[in-house]
Amino acid sequence: MLTTTRHPGVVHTGYHTYKPVHGVLGFMMSCGASVILLWVLLHFFKEDEISPQNMQIAAGLSVIGCLLFFLGTTWFFSFITGYSLKLSIGEGGIRYGVAFFSWPQVSAIGARMKRGSFQVHVTLSRGWFSRRWLMTDDGMTREMAQELIEELRRQILPRFPRLEITRLPELTQAVAIAHPAEMPDGESSAEPHA
Repeated sequence: MLTTTRHPGVVHTGYHTYKPVHGVLGFMMSCGASVILLWVLLHFFKEDEISPQNMQIAAGLSVIGCLLFFLGTTWFFSFITGYSLKLSIGEGGIRYGVAFFSWPQVSAIGARMKRGSFQVHVTLSRGWFSRRWLMTDDGMTREMAQELIEELRRQILPRFPRLEITRLPELTQAVAIAHPAEMPDGESSAEPHA
């Protein structure tokens, strides 16, 4: 069992936290809504008598301003607090945030290098976005990725034989020389020991 999980039946877990970029747009929407509401107050309500047509225009602009302010503050606070997606790969399937993929939906799974570490990569049987990265904050080392592949072959593949579990890419000679500490057991340089 992988060291990243302590739940029975779960092969791998991880978290991905991020701050959405629409928070800046939310701040601008809130500022725009404040300007609209202030303009309505200053322009329409400085008159002693307001015509019914002007009252309808003021009401419509106020509703638009309130909606913009609500959406803008919601998006801005989501930027401040951020989002967290939990990745859980288990016997029942793959859950990533609110998305769930059962094993019959998955045609291939594996680990590939992205952003300096190994990340889970899934190919679904069908759909618009059939290839997906299931990113986690820490990612995996080569040893953890190899252990994930072995656990998938041991626990999941016997129940779902049509599932393709991709192999890890081979270490190139340059990477092996540059990072000898990251080489898994059995992969050593060809230099003789003195």
